[in-house]
Parts: sequence; C-alpha cells; structure tokens
Amino acid sequence: MNLSHAIAFLTADFAHAAEFQNIFMAIQGAMAVRSGPNKDKKMSWFHAFAQGVVTAFAGGLLAPFWMGRGTPMLSNDLCMGSCIIAFLLVNCIPGDLGYKLLSLFPFKLLTVMGAQLFRARGIVAYVNIPYQAFKEIPSKYYPTPVFGPILNAMLLGNMGGFFWKGFHAHLQNGMPFAFQNGLFVASTYHFVANDKGPIGEAARDMISLLPLGDIDAVIFVTAMGSLFMQVNGILQMPDFIGPSFNPFNILSAPLKYLSSPGEKSQVGSSGVTKKKRRKRNKKKVE
Repeated sequence: MNLSHAIAFLTADFAHAAEFQNIFMAIQGAMAVRSGPNKDKKMSWFHAFAQGVVTAFAGGLLAPFWMGRGTPMLSNDLCMGSCIIAFLLVNCIPGDLGYKLLSLFPFKLLTVMGAQLFRARGIVAYVNIPYQAFKEIPSKYYPTPVFGPILNAMLLGNMGGFFWKGFHAHLQNGMPFAFQNGLFVASTYHFVANDKGPIGEAARDMISLLPLGDIDAVIFVTAMGSLFMQVNGILQMPDFIGPSFNPFNILSAPLKYLSSPGEKSQVGSSGVTKKKRRKRNKKKVE
C-alpha cells in the first residue's frame, strides 16, 4: 500500500466508503450488546436491536439536534439498514456462527477500523456544520468561530456516554477519553481547515514546511486525525493494551495533580498522606 492509498482510506475517499463505515459501526454496536448485556441471549430481540442501534449511533441520533438539523438515522436509509444487517449477522445465524466469526481477531480488527473511520469522519463533518452556519457572524474577538465548531464535534462522541450513564456518571471521573479525543482531533482540524486568524495561518505555515509534496494541508490534517484515531482504537482492543490505553494521560497528569488539593493537604512533613498512615497503622494493629 503506497501513501496515496493510505490517505484515500484515512479520508474515506474510496469506493463504498460510506457502506464500509456504517456497516462496521453497526456491527460494533451489535457486538457490544451481544457480548455484554445480552451475552446469555435473554434479552428480547427488539430490546437487543434497539440497544445496539443506540450503542453504535447515539451521536448520530442526538447530536444533530444541537444545530436544529435532522438526524441521518432518519434521513439516510444506510444507517438503519446497516443496523438491521448487523443485528441479523450477530444474532440470527444458526449455531451462533455470525457472532463466532465476528469475534475472530481479523474481523474484530476490521470492525474497529471501520468504526474508527466513521468516528473520524463524523468529527470533521460536525466541525464543518457549525462553522458554515456561523462563519459570517464570528465574535468581535477573533475572525473565526472557535468554540462552537469544536464543542459540537466533541459532543458527538459523548452522546452515548450521556445517554447510558447520565451526565454526572459520565463525567465524575474526569474528562472521558471521548472528550479528549474529540477536543484534540476537532481542534487541529478546525484551525488548519477553517481558521482565517493567526492560529490557523501559523498552523498551515508549519505544515507547509513538511515534505508533503502535493498533499494539501487540509487533507494532511484530516488524514493525521484519522490515523491517530485508528491507532488508538486498535491499541484499545483487548488483544493489545486494552480499553485503559489513553495517550492523553501524560498530558492530563499535571491537571489531575493540580485539581486534587484535598489529597495534597493531607501530606505531612514526612511526605506520607493520612490515608497511607491509617493503612499502615491498621496493619500494625493486626
């Protein structure tokens, strides 16, 4: 595979790219339900189907309403059609053959690649929608709308968490990975692709210094964001590092430290926290 083929994949510029993304996004949702809450196959078929649809496409179902737009789940038959096909493949083939086949590593890898490509393209689309709506009315502080496009794309990937867990449960342990990923990919894309201010100009100038040949800066940042999400999705598979993998942990460590004054205030002159001292004293008593 040469560079042009890789860029074509990462930017979804190939034949039947929409079908590829939607079917594997739907399969990922159906497999998550079949391997989790429906592992004993005791859920009613409609409950399992509906949960698979929302697990896969919660962002597509709910995020468009922020911009007063119709959801592609209703306007595009491909989304719901893919959900029906995925449900049948995962749950309805005799001998559980479909589920067993899709549980094999090559198909799991293909599913992750298709689903991550779907998510990466979603971030680009949901940055551009509010940018196009607001570009003629930026704030007086900066020539390009900044927060709206980025926040819209960030919310896209977190609708599932808000729907299933609720607001507080989704956020109680800090910024979820989906928020961190959305912030990073949406920001880099938006400033390079849309920003007419000094940040965007500086970003494009830096990209122009790279030996990219005829590759446009927008194509480059789109492909890099998609590649970043592909690598994360693959490394978060149980076959590799697992769901705990998060490349942002190094960057967020100082924020976690600064935002936990309670723990620091318990540190005495010996450098041992009260919590640790209590554990140590308990062991001595035992």
